[in-house]
Amino acid sequence: MDTAQPIRPARELRLLWPFGIVILGVATALVALWALQNGQRSEYYAAAALSMSQSWHNFFFGALDPSATVSIDKIPGSFWFPALFVRLFGFSTWSVNAPNALALVAATLIAAFTARRIVGTYGGLLTGVLVAATPIFMAVAKSNQPESFFVLTIAATAWAGVKAVNKASLKWLLLAGIFVALGFQTYMLEAWAVWPALGIAYLITAGKPLRRKIIDVLIAGATSAIASLLWIFTVWLVPASSRPYVGGTYTNSPWELVFGYNGLGRFSATQNLGDYESFTPPFSGNPSLWRLFNSQVGAQVAWLIPAALVAIVALVLMRTRPALVVFLGGWFVTLCVMFSVVAGMHQFYTAALAVPMALLIGLAFARAWQVRLLWPQLALLVASAATACVFAWRTPSYLPWAAPVQLVFAAIAAVLLVARQQGWRPAQGAWVLIPALIGLAFTPAAWSVDTINHPNSMNPVAGDGTAVGIGGTGPGGAIPGGRMGSPPGGFGGDAPQGGPGMPGGVSNDLLNYVIENRDGAQYLFATFGAQTAAS
Repeated sequence: MDTAQPIRPARELRLLWPFGIVILGVATALVALWALQNGQRSEYYAAAALSMSQSWHNFFFGALDPSATVSIDKIPGSFWFPALFVRLFGFSTWSVNAPNALALVAATLIAAFTARRIVGTYGGLLTGVLVAATPIFMAVAKSNQPESFFVLTIAATAWAGVKAVNKASLKWLLLAGIFVALGFQTYMLEAWAVWPALGIAYLITAGKPLRRKIIDVLIAGATSAIASLLWIFTVWLVPASSRPYVGGTYTNSPWELVFGYNGLGRFSATQNLGDYESFTPPFSGNPSLWRLFNSQVGAQVAWLIPAALVAIVALVLMRTRPALVVFLGGWFVTLCVMFSVVAGMHQFYTAALAVPMALLIGLAFARAWQVRLLWPQLALLVASAATACVFAWRTPSYLPWAAPVQLVFAAIAAVLLVARQQGWRPAQGAWVLIPALIGLAFTPAAWSVDTINHPNSMNPVAGDGTAVGIGGTGPGGAIPGGRMGSPPGGFGGDAPQGGPGMPGGVSNDLLNYVIENRDGAQYLFATFGAQTAAS
């Protein structure tokens, strides 16, 4: 079954699209933006947004402090948007968090449009709902952690990549590569995880000789790599005296920042690797085949992983275009493997799974509906409802009613789908898809909505806070009594432990005195650790 061209949806589904996509966008924005000004923020990244808003020099280099002494410990792409918001609207929790929430809405809508082009209206809306209903994605989007813009670039890469593999188009492959490069500016090496699946998918698509497709992949890959490395090259070429010290490094090198501290260092449980020191976040348990289902990570993202695996099998057996399955399925599996073997990570890293996972399920369910193939629809419902019951059993005190509701609607949907297959006329309408949607996504959607009541910023997670990790999160995202890795000039240091309004015992009276008597001094105070300085 070739999916190069979408099956034309029924008239009732065509009419549903404009209303459905508006409702999806508004509902997602409402949850993401609700009470955002009363939430939390990472003071480290908030300080960077404020400093970056004060000059274009600070903006480009990602300066942590207004004097541009040191940069943040990442490429600053994700922080350019909060910096612009601070410049436009002033500094507040809302201005540093809102860009991430808007990125979630945009990613949701792009994923929906991508799926609709392949399998029509219901597949598009289902995909969009599943993206927004990924609890960890909603949780991180209500903070100022940098993950949301990375997921937005993933959605854009999926949109262009689907066109590239369906049309064997160099133009669309180049565009997908540019989106990968934009993702690199937000989350560095993780962005390149799409290239194995995308490259292989492009090589097996029809429409061009293999030699021409190999050349296309090399051109697009080289373009993507060059665009990815532009910021690193620029910083490397600028004299050290004319830019901030590169945070998170021993050698003041952007290469160490990307490929050491934020690259190979994350795959080693030993922080000190000789040439550089790395921070391996201890929030997600030990690397293993089952890490994505453990007590720290599982309820954040794994609700639909079994269904996504079922979807891959269903798409293959429905003879879906192989290039499309390799692209989305290979990308999804690559990310799962990467998150399973990395030494340490925040739970919110797994938000990157939301888009490929939702696309696989949306495509498989909608395609099976269109061609009246019953077993994939039932298998996806069973996988989703069973997973919801497992996590409900593991978290019995949190939203205990959600999984039973999902189970009931999954059963109703299964009965209606069987009745539809048997030709029962009342079950022929598209309304049958509504209980199916609830049966697939209700519990993770409930967790996503409830992030309104449990804001956290240093290590954003959905749920009642028990999965936050060591120490939990305190006001402003600090970990009480905790200590983060602290390479020279970079991220880390002791949590704030000062008097009112200032860390390190600095009172407002002392601050005012120093300001009045600074006599042209560039700095007012010195402290150990960027986390302490950020406040």
